[in-house]
Amino acid sequence: MRVKEAPERLSLGATFAMDMKIGIAYLTRNKVVAFEENRCIAWHHFAQFVWRYDLEGVPGGTKVTAPFNDDGPWAFIIIWLGWPEKNRRAIEATLGQIETIVTAWR
Repeated sequence: MRVKEAPERLSLGATFAMDMKIGIAYLTRNKVVAFEENRCIAWHHFAQFVWRYDLEGVPGGTKVTAPFNDDGPWAFIIIWLGWPEKNRRAIEATLGQIETIVTAWR
């Protein structure tokens, strides 16, 4: 995964593109659909599935949750392909990477 196009800083309504790979390489264009400074960011691509990160201050750090909404018009395909479980594992891996990066800055 690599950022292909993006503004210097994301905000509500901003668009960005990512080089992705699930078996084969592809490009996805995304739009930020929720943004609240230090609280949340959410985005979707053409299929309307929504990826979101919610941030909550807790003693000693930040709790990050990553709900995923797969209720788009393509839901039957992603369920058939086993995407919800694959996506859950990918989100957990991403959260682990974020934790590693953040704790290295301390």
